[in-house]
Amino acid sequence: MRYLRRNVLLVYAIYALTLVSGLVVTPIIIGALGEDQYGLWAFITSLFVFLGLLEFGIGPTIIRFAAEQRGRGAQAETSALASTGLVLYGAIALATVVLGLALTVALPALIELPDSLVSPGRLAFLLVLAGLVVRFPLALFGNLLAGQQRYDLINLGSLLSTVVYTGVVGVALYLRGGGVVALALITLAATVVRLAFPAVWLWRELPGLRLSPSLVSRSHLRVLVGFSSHNFLINLASRVVFSTDVIVVGILLGAAAAAHYGVAAKLFTLAFGFGVAGVTMLFPALAELEGAEQLERQRRYLLAGVRIGLSVVLLAALPLALLPDGFLQAWLGEDYDRGFDAAVPVLALLMVSLAFAHPSHTLVQLLVARGRHARLALVRLATVAANLVLSVVLALAVGLWGVALATLLTEGFAATVVLPLLARRETGLEIRPLVLAWLRPAALAAAAALPTLVVLGRAIEVDTLLEFGAVGVCWALLFGLVTWLFGLEDDERRLIRGALRVRALPRVVEPTAES
Repeated sequence: MRYLRRNVLLVYAIYALTLVSGLVVTPIIIGALGEDQYGLWAFITSLFVFLGLLEFGIGPTIIRFAAEQRGRGAQAETSALASTGLVLYGAIALATVVLGLALTVALPALIELPDSLVSPGRLAFLLVLAGLVVRFPLALFGNLLAGQQRYDLINLGSLLSTVVYTGVVGVALYLRGGGVVALALITLAATVVRLAFPAVWLWRELPGLRLSPSLVSRSHLRVLVGFSSHNFLINLASRVVFSTDVIVVGILLGAAAAAHYGVAAKLFTLAFGFGVAGVTMLFPALAELEGAEQLERQRRYLLAGVRIGLSVVLLAALPLALLPDGFLQAWLGEDYDRGFDAAVPVLALLMVSLAFAHPSHTLVQLLVARGRHARLALVRLATVAANLVLSVVLALAVGLWGVALATLLTEGFAATVVLPLLARRETGLEIRPLVLAWLRPAALAAAAALPTLVVLGRAIEVDTLLEFGAVGVCWALLFGLVTWLFGLEDDERRLIRGALRVRALPRVVEPTAES
């Protein structure tokens, strides 16, 4: 893998900075905007989460084909890929403008607003729309860099964007009292910075890249659209399965229950993002090895990704799974006794489900990298449908925690039965090494959690963040030690030592097969 040290360090630096920025900026935004404007802003940003699906899965498709072409030594084909992708992004941008303008006009009908906020709301919506429209063509450059495994450049753009956003929000909203329009303008500027920065470096990485309408053909369009359509369904399924639980709870159990579930769901999203941040960089490497026809090496990367990635997920998730009451009480304070104790079983179940969601995510990356994701799209849609139906049934039967149980059951079945069988059918991947790759970090985590999270955590009756942090440090140190000694192969330990010691890494490092 290329630039491993820089990629990993920067992706987690961005994750940490984004988390801190959110903790600092959110109270500033709420205080500056007030209840009505903040509610309007939350509604606008929620709409654009789904409008982002208009990207149609082209981004992962560009990454996959760019990496595969690099693996084949056929980077001359990347110019045709980029030119075709730019045409598709342009068409999507035009469609987004039309739909966005219609939603701008209809905004007062979609959400109840005081008359004084109708015009500012529409202007803010147009500014966020501009950010989405700009994102489509500019995202092409970041996708091409991701295909070359240059996540370091992409993450530098994100780092700069986050700093700009946090600083300007602090000045414009906290010191000068700006409103929702100012916030939308800041968001647009941060988006442009994040996407434009990698473009400056693109031609240094791909000096022969050429963008021209003459390179676009029907055959290229057919291939990209066909591949992207399956990616779109997979992305849609992933977006829905992680987003509809709160909606189901709100419809069936009311707004208060949705608030309780939403707290646990937010922590689930953060822990999942922390776990997959590093593993996501595995995707272009798997696609590059596909192009190079190095399938054994690809298999080794996959198994290493399952073991190491799951270890990172468990590091974040197990304290919340085993001490959910202590954490929520310490974090929420007085609000915990006002009904938020109902989130305790929800948080525990969602954290356990991460042990299955992460391997599923890794197998999805393999199947897409191999170009064997047509059946995968149908499987993911079926999983979403099963989760939705089971969520409704269990919510009516047992209440709030039944929705989280539905997520655990469907993700567990998909990760342990459906996806491994699909991967074996589509790629020939053996199930036994995959099971061992999952069991090793799970067993080590259980062994480390017993004396720290279970015995120590319950012995001191955690009820402050300081106490929770102290137990968490003990857990992290012990789990890190046993993972280093027993969870990694010798080659992987050498790789980590090298990443910490030297400035550059070999272009390809082979994880060893699961024993």
